[in-house]
Amino acid sequence: MKKIFIAVVAIAFLGSCSTYKTAQNNKTTIEVAIDLNTVEDDKVKVVVNPQKIKEESIVYQIPAIVPGTYAMSNYGRFVSDFKAYDYKGNEIAVEKLDDNSWKVNNAKNLDKISYWIDDTFDSELKHGIYVMAGTNIEEGKNFFLNLPGFIGYFQGKKELPYQISISHPENLYETSSLINKNKTKEDNTKDVFVASRYDEISDNPIMYAPLNNVSFTVNGIEVNFAVYSPNNLHKAKDMEADLKKMVQAQTNFLEGFKTTNEYNILLYLFDSKVYKWNSFGALEHLSSTTVVYPESYSKEQLAEGMINGTVSHEFFHIVTPLSVHSEQIHSFDFNKPNMSKHLWMYEGITEYFANLFQVNQGLITEQKFINEMQSKIATSKRFDDTMPFTEMSKNILDKKHAKNYGNVYMKGALIGMCLDIILREESNGTYGVRNLMRDLSKKYGATKAFNDEEIIAEITAMTYPAVGEFFKNHVEGKMPIDYNMFFSKAGIVKKMQTVDTRYFVDSSNRPFIAVNKKREIHFTKRTNTGLVALGAKENDVVKSINGEALSLQNANTLIVKTFSWKAGDKISIEVIRDGKTIKLEGAAIVPQIEQEGYAIENPSVNDAKSKLRNAWFKTL
Repeated sequence: MKKIFIAVVAIAFLGSCSTYKTAQNNKTTIEVAIDLNTVEDDKVKVVVNPQKIKEESIVYQIPAIVPGTYAMSNYGRFVSDFKAYDYKGNEIAVEKLDDNSWKVNNAKNLDKISYWIDDTFDSELKHGIYVMAGTNIEEGKNFFLNLPGFIGYFQGKKELPYQISISHPENLYETSSLINKNKTKEDNTKDVFVASRYDEISDNPIMYAPLNNVSFTVNGIEVNFAVYSPNNLHKAKDMEADLKKMVQAQTNFLEGFKTTNEYNILLYLFDSKVYKWNSFGALEHLSSTTVVYPESYSKEQLAEGMINGTVSHEFFHIVTPLSVHSEQIHSFDFNKPNMSKHLWMYEGITEYFANLFQVNQGLITEQKFINEMQSKIATSKRFDDTMPFTEMSKNILDKKHAKNYGNVYMKGALIGMCLDIILREESNGTYGVRNLMRDLSKKYGATKAFNDEEIIAEITAMTYPAVGEFFKNHVEGKMPIDYNMFFSKAGIVKKMQTVDTRYFVDSSNRPFIAVNKKREIHFTKRTNTGLVALGAKENDVVKSINGEALSLQNANTLIVKTFSWKAGDKISIEVIRDGKTIKLEGAAIVPQIEQEGYAIENPSVNDAKSKLRNAWFKTL
């Protein structure tokens, strides 16, 4: 793994911390200093000045978990050499309470604390932190700063304002939604960020990288898109048109919602030869998102998967949980989290919107939208279909429930779809989930939380008894959803179809390969026209794809590369059959399979079902 360097605080800051006092909104300001010019042993030194402490002792905490993630991160594991100093420069006794907490005694004499902290991307520690919530530092090239990985808070003082001074190489430029008091600087070597409270720090990542940015304004929202491509394979300018098209469609879809004036997208494209990550994605914030994707993806794959899929999902988080959320989200406990029951809303509705807006705005056909929902149905069946969604959400940090988390993007989105159909049916097409979320966002908004135990009853009172029954049976209850029944209301039925697929997985991500007892990857009995044309047979062990050896470690990366195969491309798959090595070569086609799927029954008929379907797809 490539050695990635992280920054150290400038010595100049160490002397100034004891005397430099500021006030913001008549509150004591916590001051943090970080220097990205100095690197030591792949760690960064952080210096924190809490100002005058009145308590006899105080606890400093690094987050164990952050909003938008549903697994413990325990960033404190990356801290070392934690020290506290009095005003004379003498060390004060410190007691480490757990992985993320340090107690400072004799705190009335505390001048500052300092500690060294490692990054997560190249750590040898098996930590399980989502890459998009991680930290990556590459000296002079890239600093990917999810700030909970660097900065903590003093217990009981999380509501105090912060000032973060960051010195950095002149050739690197910051992208962040944090207010930068030095934004108009002529000297691009120092930034001074301010935040009203710690939650604002957690909610605003920063990326430093060479200039590879584009900015544009759509429907009153200024969008800033910063890209770090380590091998300079991708330019932000090349993705601008696709991104602008997506944001235009999304803001049209959200007409009537209070959104944001600024949105920053921080894209880190990782070198697959350096990082063998099989999972990646994005982490939402109120007015920005951190995105991690393979640099090996083509421009077309980034447009389809990263922009229209991942980033579009994150953008819709400005609705929920960022504008509609419970107290558990609003006053988030970074170290003893109390999780909300409503992942069906936070992730499910968000994922549903990320699909619905595309058909609503004419970016995809109605049939493609139906195919996407069908794919989610198929995938959702691999999870526990009887586990109540509210129970899973509330207990998502427990092992039993955590293994079902992926279903929030499958069944969670399908819950949103079914609610939409119920609302459209009950309102004669005039009211849907978009209307519901718009009304909730107006009632609550970013600064007001709903009661976790009461929101379902509140939604039912705002809408129809049928909505309450659906929640009772399928969200709070154990009853699986009858998707055939809901689709039939909109004139969508099951029938045999010929559908396009890919060589190794179909549109539902069901593979045409499996792993045998020898841990070898082989073709299954289930196949497609592309594999048949190549001459692939059941139990053929796949050794290489287009000359690259295939293994369990790199399977995801190589198979993703095949997604970009176009008709006519020369392709080669090396297999072992009956102990002999065989090369399957030929020109790529668009593989197809015969399968039962959902389709519009009578698209030309103008009946009640068609009217419901049209309202579902097109009406606000």
